[in-house]
Amino acid sequence: MTSFDGEFRLFGKKVAEYRKKAGLTQQQFAIKLGISREHLGHIEVGIKHPSFELIFLIAKTLNIQTRDLFDF
Repeated sequence: MTSFDGEFRLFGKKVAEYRKKAGLTQQQFAIKLGISREHLGHIEVGIKHPSFELIFLIAKTLNIQTRDLFDF
């Protein structure tokens, strides 16, 4: 555990929220990102911490600003 676990959970909730707004399942979104559905699921619940590259790719794929993922 890190001192930022709460923030990673909030980040993951934002990813899930925007993914659902885009009408994508975890599987569909994971394929677009080039990661496994399991990895995406772990990001969405805050277990895994995405790289900067993946954060930017998530935002680009969802057609949102990167900062939107951190608006919590």
